[in-house]
Amino acid sequence: MKILHIIDALTMGGAENLLIGLAGEQVKRGYDVTVAPLVCPSSTPVREKMEASGVKVKPFKSTGSVYYPFFVFRIAKEIRKYDIVHVHLFPALYWAGLANIVTCKRTPFIYTEHSTKNKRRSNKILHATDRFIYQNCYKTIVACSDKALETYQEAYPTITHVCAINNGVDTQIYREALPYTKQELWGIDENCFAVTMVARFMTMKRQDTVVEAISKLPDRIHAVFVGGEETDEGLIRVKRIAEEKGIINRIHFMYLRKDVPRILKSSDVVIMASDYEGLSLSSIEGMAAGKPFVATDVDGLREVVGGAGVLFENKDSEALSHIINKLSTETEYYKGVAQRCSNRAEHYDIKYMVDGYLKVYEKESC
Repeated sequence: MKILHIIDALTMGGAENLLIGLAGEQVKRGYDVTVAPLVCPSSTPVREKMEASGVKVKPFKSTGSVYYPFFVFRIAKEIRKYDIVHVHLFPALYWAGLANIVTCKRTPFIYTEHSTKNKRRSNKILHATDRFIYQNCYKTIVACSDKALETYQEAYPTITHVCAINNGVDTQIYREALPYTKQELWGIDENCFAVTMVARFMTMKRQDTVVEAISKLPDRIHAVFVGGEETDEGLIRVKRIAEEKGIINRIHFMYLRKDVPRILKSSDVVIMASDYEGLSLSSIEGMAAGKPFVATDVDGLREVVGGAGVLFENKDSEALSHIINKLSTETEYYKGVAQRCSNRAEHYDIKYMVDGYLKVYEKESC
């Protein structure tokens, strides 16, 4: 079976990270897999990881905007070569869907809904356009979690060809990663307590809440942010908050990294503060590393973390500071949360996700 994945770009993000694992595992199982980003330069960390795992990467353009309508015709020309086309994210959702209509739906198209929310659902025109595309261009819509399926069905009750397949990661990579010393990684003493968040600096991410929580805690407690670039507006804003609170020396910005498993293994606690998620890969990765996971009590996080890690109300830096303080001072409590998180991560191993998608592919290609 020849599989084509189409996605907006290969920047560092949740959907892109999931695709690294999904496409790579499909190659391991003997499938011919190509990832076609709408736009992608010759070298990005995500592209390098994919190619290292044997995945072919074939961008439609090397630079430019993803909002380029002529992608429809470029995609239409390409998709005839494949048995399954699997699409991720917007606007790839639209361009690939329309390309499927242009080619008279000769190839089965699958789309993954990677989040529990999106802004288009609150816009009448875009909501109607989404409904048309979902209904007429895709054989199956796959929600990335049970909660994502629930919110999707609330938004589009007439769409029935939808199912849920939980996101997953290769838990072994995180479980067996070799830690750095804190001195070599962050230049701090080993008795310091490091809280790490892996996420882009986007509007729904709440790195600012983490900074505010750290400002309420003893000097030995530090925060680490992995993701983003120095020029990102969100990162600059968070850095400014840390400077205003006088704790910039306890906040470590690591930007985009290829060694996230080792960084998580070197951390004491892993956190995801966000307004909402689809099914957070970062939460699974952190738990798989054997660390206590702390998350906001919101859609896409409570379903994964609840009952294993520790949840707190979104934007409540006071509650977060108390949780971090307790984890840093109560050894038995820390060990208990870490063990529950490690056990929970095994339920989200990548093999279950890949099995689910392959069943969908086989059903739709018959």
